[in-house]
Amino acid sequence: MSMIGEYLRLAPTDLERAVSDPDAFRESVEDLYGSEDPRLFDVDKAWNALALVLERAGVSDAVVYGDDEIPGADDWGYGPPRSLRPERVRELAGRLADVDPARVVAAVSPAELVAEETYPTGGWDDPETALWLVENLTGLARFFREAADAGMGMVVWIG
Repeated sequence: MSMIGEYLRLAPTDLERAVSDPDAFRESVEDLYGSEDPRLFDVDKAWNALALVLERAGVSDAVVYGDDEIPGADDWGYGPPRSLRPERVRELAGRLADVDPARVVAAVSPAELVAEETYPTGGWDDPETALWLVENLTGLARFFREAADAGMGMVVWIG
């Protein structure tokens, strides 16, 4: 089973509902899988490498892992989901806007990714992998910007 970094952006009232009733919220999220809902985004298996690349660039790993664990939420694959409040999404979107994805990905060598035992293991020396990371980081920055512009929060999980 693959570990996929998942994101769902939500209006503040929906985020509050998610935090107050995580079981009902999970059911509604499961109904969204397979849809083209623009509130959903994933970075595939790139999440762990993106966390390392962003950390090295001075950007909080909350971009990948979220901030606060949702109280009472079950394990959604590899732990419970975490939330990002709208003001935090805005802050992180600003930090991501200051990052050049190609530059920060190139700043972390394949050997460093291997040494850090970055998921997924293997394949870090393939030049296509760097492009894959850049594409995922570019998409993630755009997703955060759109959420920030709409005043939305997020739920983040590894599924």
